[in-house]
Amino acid sequence: MTALVNRSLLSLVGGITGVLVLGFGLAYALGAPPFEEEKGEIKDSAVCKTLGSSSGSAGALRKVLPDKSSYSFDDQFMHRRTDDTDRTYETSCFVNGDGKMLLVATAEMVRYDKADEWVQDVVANASMSSDVTSFQAGDKAVASRRIAAIYVPCRDKGPREHLSVVVELKQRSGAGDAEAREGLVSLARNAAVFAHQQAKCDAPAKVAG
Repeated sequence: MTALVNRSLLSLVGGITGVLVLGFGLAYALGAPPFEEEKGEIKDSAVCKTLGSSSGSAGALRKVLPDKSSYSFDDQFMHRRTDDTDRTYETSCFVNGDGKMLLVATAEMVRYDKADEWVQDVVANASMSSDVTSFQAGDKAVASRRIAAIYVPCRDKGPREHLSVVVELKQRSGAGDAEAREGLVSLARNAAVFAHQQAKCDAPAKVAG
């Protein structure tokens, strides 16, 4: 009889222990306290130069990026426009967190017959067309919770090239749709101002809003 009671108690204890282990495992996987991962710091000085105003862009990044223990920024200048005859400009900014791509921002000199054709191209792989709405910037600007893009006038003489400035969020954070959209729009505006200056554009940018 005693042996049977002992076995029952051991089974009960084992079952409780299993439940506790499972509970702690789920809490760890979900990042619940006390296992919540400490969020890394996004320093103004570390932000890509191609995102423009470092303080403004750092604030927007803190708003839209998911929590990660560390962040890294990779700025790339593929083509710099050197003078009025040069028709190329291309830059990229890659933001990573804990080894995962979080956000990509690009600026490129392009030419489209119609701005709506540009919209179709830039949002094709990021958002449903029905998800994006317009905002006031450049000759055309659209945004959603995943992307913000501005079609910025650049060349005022000769062929009317524009700068296509696109900021795309690759991984969502806990920010609501409206907050994410606002943060991406802010990043796109800052990046557009920087690109317009660096590309030596002579047409009014019409970015401030």
